[in-house]
Amino acid sequence: MRQRLLAEHLAEAQRTARSGTPLEGKGTGAGEGSGSAGIQSDPEFIYYYRTIKERIKQSWTFYGGNSELTTVVLFSIDENGNVTSTRIVKSSHDLAFDNSVVRAIRSASPLPPPPEKYRAQFSQGVEAVFKLGELSSQS
Repeated sequence: MRQRLLAEHLAEAQRTARSGTPLEGKGTGAGEGSGSAGIQSDPEFIYYYRTIKERIKQSWTFYGGNSELTTVVLFSIDENGNVTSTRIVKSSHDLAFDNSVVRAIRSASPLPPPPEKYRAQFSQGVEAVFKLGELSSQS
């Protein structure tokens, strides 16, 4: 079962990389923007990024509010998967929503350790976009 799920994640990551659809993450050396396009399209990077984002979403709760609420958070992960810092980069202008995202990131820690070749990027920080609509659509 685990191998099948991994294969499905990798296939999805490869489709995303081929389509040119940008990831929601960016940061020093990873994701769209100032990061490296090679890192962004690497299936191993995409798989890990999506895995940690899903883990965070599992720890996330927020009730009420506009489904369009969006916040961008920069967070760092050490080599053991511990979240070492969090910072709101772009606020939703709803303090309770922003705080719910930061709490979710912290409570999801420790996350799975980053792949060795991306530890430096994740320790420097990666950005992730969190939308209330994504939380509501979780199955």
